[in-house]
Amino acid sequence: MVAVHLKPITVENWKACIRLSVTAEQFDFVPDNLYSIAEAQFYPDACPRAIYNDADQIVGFILSGRDADNRRWKIFRLMIDAAFQGQGYGRAAMQQTLDELAAKPDGGEILVCYQDANRVARRLYASLGFVEQSVDAQGKATALWTRPASKVGP
Repeated sequence: MVAVHLKPITVENWKACIRLSVTAEQFDFVPDNLYSIAEAQFYPDACPRAIYNDADQIVGFILSGRDADNRRWKIFRLMIDAAFQGQGYGRAAMQQTLDELAAKPDGGEILVCYQDANRVARRLYASLGFVEQSVDAQGKATALWTRPASKVGP
C-alpha cells in the first residue's frame, strides 16, 4: 500500500486543496473541497484534512467527524485529484482514517456516505469492510463498518 500523510487544513494549504479536482464524470459524486472545508467549520467534531503523498504533494482531501444526527463517527468525504487517481492514495487515506476512528473508545461503528452511482467508491468501501445500509431518494448511500470484537481500542 502506498504511504500517505494526513495534515489538517491550514492557512498554508487550503488554497492548494481547493484547486484539486476530480474528473468531469465524477463532479456529481463529491462536492468541491471549498464547500467541504467551509461546511466543516460549523461542526465541532469535523476533521478536514489534506492527503499528501511521500513527495509531499497534496493529492486529495478527506473529511471525517461525528454525525450530527446519530453521533457515530463518519467519513463524510473522500476525494483524490484526477491526476493521482488509481495509485492507491484513496485506499491508504481511508485505511488511515478508519484506523484512527476505530481506535477511539466509541469507534466501534463507523459510517461512510457516497453517491449510489459511484461504483468505484462502493467497491473501495466494501473492500475495507463497510456494508451498505441504505440509499435515500437522492441516491446517497450509507455504509457501516463494525470493529471486530478482538480489536477493541485502549
